[in-house]
Amino acid sequence: MMKKIERALISVFDKKGVVEIAQILADEFGVEILSTGGTSKLLRSNGIDVIDIADYTKSPEIFDGRVKTLHPKVEGGILFRRNNKKDLQEAQKFSIKPIDMVICNLYNFKEAISKPNLSLEDALEMIDIGGPTMIRAAAKNFNDVVVISNPEHYPKIIREMREKKGISLQTRAFLAQEVFFQVAEYNSIIANYFQNYNYPDLSFGDKIIKIYEKVQDCRYGENWDQFAAYYRDIDIKEGLYNIKKISGKEISFNNYLDIDSCMQILLDFNNSYYNTAILKHTSPNGVAVDKKHQLKSIQMAFKTDPMSAFGGVWGLNKPVSEETADFIVNKEKIFIEVLMAPSFEPEALDILKKKEKMILLEFGDFLTKRDKLYRNPELRSVLGGVLIQEYDSKPVIKNWRVVSNRGVNEKEKEALIFAYKISKWTKSNSACFVQIYDNGFYTIGIGAGQQSRVHVVKLAVQKAIEFGHKDELKDSLMGTDSFFPFPDGLEAAVEAGAKAIINPGGSIRDDLVIKKANELNCALIFCDKRVFRH
Repeated sequence: MMKKIERALISVFDKKGVVEIAQILADEFGVEILSTGGTSKLLRSNGIDVIDIADYTKSPEIFDGRVKTLHPKVEGGILFRRNNKKDLQEAQKFSIKPIDMVICNLYNFKEAISKPNLSLEDALEMIDIGGPTMIRAAAKNFNDVVVISNPEHYPKIIREMREKKGISLQTRAFLAQEVFFQVAEYNSIIANYFQNYNYPDLSFGDKIIKIYEKVQDCRYGENWDQFAAYYRDIDIKEGLYNIKKISGKEISFNNYLDIDSCMQILLDFNNSYYNTAILKHTSPNGVAVDKKHQLKSIQMAFKTDPMSAFGGVWGLNKPVSEETADFIVNKEKIFIEVLMAPSFEPEALDILKKKEKMILLEFGDFLTKRDKLYRNPELRSVLGGVLIQEYDSKPVIKNWRVVSNRGVNEKEKEALIFAYKISKWTKSNSACFVQIYDNGFYTIGIGAGQQSRVHVVKLAVQKAIEFGHKDELKDSLMGTDSFFPFPDGLEAAVEAGAKAIINPGGSIRDDLVIKKANELNCALIFCDKRVFRH
């Protein structure tokens, strides 16, 4: 059922494209134009015949324009049902003419409240009343009314009117749906503003309102028979959706989880060095820091566990060089699912694009935006709701406490902090053995996701030995995200070759663990900061 347009009400805050669509409606289709305030003046100044809403309703705009369209001739003209006999009789009785199209967008409250030092009084003036009322009314009555709340739709509407002499029910329903999403978003911004205004120090209020917008459908979810999609929080300006895909297949649900983890690992490290993080199933399986060379950083991270690096997500914090690309594609012929970096040298791209399925992501200056990225809370779904917490973005060392007789030098301290950061991003319980070389640090064995603290140490040792790092375990350094409830975890680490261990401390048996560290001549550091990752 096509809807012919005879009368349109146009009242917009964002005036982009409004003159053009009004001109076409009036000149090509003979539509009578009703309008308000600044919109009316703009249209009239461009030679378009306009009836001011005050003249139409015979009621003046009052209270500095706060009340202008809240009138039976406006709301009634939008809402009355054209196929309802009683509505038709009442419309005729009260001289209410049908309004077939409403073109209206709202005061930009979000932009207004972003201005510094905005007073509450000024903020209140930017809360639109008449606009949401009109577009909600039109959306409710989309059977009889076309509502356009987004200027991006003007070309589509004009094209459909020219081709079909009216607007289809399908288009009207789509436009109505968009209105209700738009009003929900608008109200959420206002509600959150008031909550922040009334309770500026409140981290988590009684209610939380979030609006998400689809970025893309995923090929599937974690498994082939699960549907999945990636949505962005419209209130957050920085996120994974800012990352640019250069080439490769579509990004999957699991890819996004690994990309997120990889980015957060890179965010935790000194960006002045060359950092490489290789992940599988959101846990790191090889990480290295080199103070001078990108390729060396990649080689050291890769050799931790070459088997698990197969099909993994690789993150680099510096532009990818031709030398690095040649190592990945030609020398080692490594299969990488996702390779992400701030940028790629043109020669590197030519080499990397030989791997047509490998996803290449360019994230630009993402790593410089740490504070902005962690400003919002972390949400995790559980059955029937969500859990909300602050991101674990604070420094991994709260207090540096050497609790053993043996201490560490500055280089060893750096290496222990490096190990503890890797433990932070490894699924709990975790353990990470690292070694020092001339220009940096690298992982030699990582254990993840074990229920027992001693078993995760043994797993990390087992993996180090399996991939040829048995000798490197001697005088290694270990970080673990959990305290030792018994000395057995420390004993297993020292038996493998660790000379220094960092953990948060906090066990009721810390004294026993410290005593054992002293017996085994192992440096033991408590940092008073737990970094569990479930």
